[in-house]
Amino acid sequence: MAAVSAFMLQPAVASHDVDVDTIGIGDARNTASDAPASSADRMRAASADTESVSSSARRSITVNDPDPVIVISAYDATNASTVAAAMALGTTDPLPTAPHIMPDESDGWSLGNASAYSHADNDDGKGNFGTDVTASGVPLSSEGLTVAVPESQAHLLGHAVALRYGETIIVATVTDTGGFESYGRALDLAPGCWKAFGVTDVHDWGVRSVYYKFL
Repeated sequence: MAAVSAFMLQPAVASHDVDVDTIGIGDARNTASDAPASSADRMRAASADTESVSSSARRSITVNDPDPVIVISAYDATNASTVAAAMALGTTDPLPTAPHIMPDESDGWSLGNASAYSHADNDDGKGNFGTDVTASGVPLSSEGLTVAVPESQAHLLGHAVALRYGETIIVATVTDTGGFESYGRALDLAPGCWKAFGVTDVHDWGVRSVYYKFL
């Protein structure tokens, strides 16, 4: 029978104590000093995370709806006081989502008849027609947002006046007077005004009722 040699493998023993708190070689070592979190610690951490999520869910951005606005379709930009009056009344550049409203008619607004005129039927007060002469000295313009008032209201020359026809609102300047009060008319609209109201010919306007307010 072949001879059998018996021997046992022994685990290698380090020649020096091993620091089990560190793993690595040389200077590049990872410290494993944190003790495993207890069950209570894990529960507190989970609770904190839940509260953080709940707090985030509760936070939201509140956007207020735009205030209703009066939209000005046109105004006399050549007169600084008229521009200021128009901007005080409403806006020409509303937010897309802002509701449009009409002015409060009880707040100084009147309803009256308004005629229309142009260069062809404008006279200089001496019987000469086809002129641009006005009582204020401001020439009548084919695009100007101006109006004439009865001669008895000449003190209003230079004032701004808001006009509303349908849902269109404009702000014009009083630059002229005329003898139309006896015909039951409150205003005479220059070309820029009746054009702003969607009329292309002075004769198509005729006499119509408008809301107006001197500003």
